Amino acid sequence: MKTENRKERILVTVVFVIYLLLLCWLILFKLADSIDRIPHMRGINLIPFYFDRIAGSLFHIKDILYNVAVFIPAGFYFTALFGKKAVKAIALCAALSLCFEVLQWIFSLGASDITDFITNTLGGALGAGVYFVLGRLFKGREVKIVSIAGAVLEVIFIGLLAFLFISNQ
Repeated sequence: MKTENRKERILVTVVFVIYLLLLCWLILFKLADSIDRIPHMRGINLIPFYFDRIAGSLFHIKDILYNVAVFIPAGFYFTALFGKKAVKAIALCAALSLCFEVLQWIFSLGASDITDFITNTLGGALGAGVYFVLGRLFKGREVKIVSIAGAVLEVIFIGLLAFLFISNQ
């Protein structure tokens, strides 16, 4: 393996692990800064795209868009790390989403929802598609470019969260 490819693989792996930790904190712990602030509730919805009227349709549309958006990097990184096979990447995104939904239910950390599973998987599929589009545009540099961009965005995200936590104390 060439040194450049090895460095690139290490970079994408590190950025992906940080992304997974942030995703776990977002989905399971709702960005709580202490254990007592983690919401404890258990719910399950097995009817796709069923929305209660109490929360309102705007809430549900935003929820769908957020679920798609937060899983786009998963599709990209699974594709980059596991052999450029979109089907495998999408299956891994579906498995990751299913794990999050099951863990939410088991530990009473939120509502498990089939819609979340579907939209997360869709986000992963879009991420796999982004990988192939960037591959055509940047001819072999897509992993490095997105890894650096991902690292920068993660640092900004963590910085903003730190600022919010400090300012709310």
